[in-house]
Amino acid sequence: MSKQVFFNAVEGSVEVTIDGTTVGAARTGKALAQLLEAQGVTLADSLQFSSDVDFASEAGFTADSAAHAIIDAAIARLQKT
Repeated sequence: MSKQVFFNAVEGSVEVTIDGTTVGAARTGKALAQLLEAQGVTLADSLQFSSDVDFASEAGFTADSAAHAIIDAAIARLQKT
């Protein structure tokens, strides 16, 4: 069954919630990919993000694009596995 994976920008980290349960947070693409892999997340799952990811500078990131960059890097790593 497909997991519902939700990303939020929180205090300079990308927080991950799976099926309604927060499972962790990461500050780098590599760490986020490791977190997702440890939770058994694949690209076949439903990956969604909150609007706070679009406005990441309001959540402690250096730029609005920074949270997306972490998520994109993690997805690129998952594509290689």
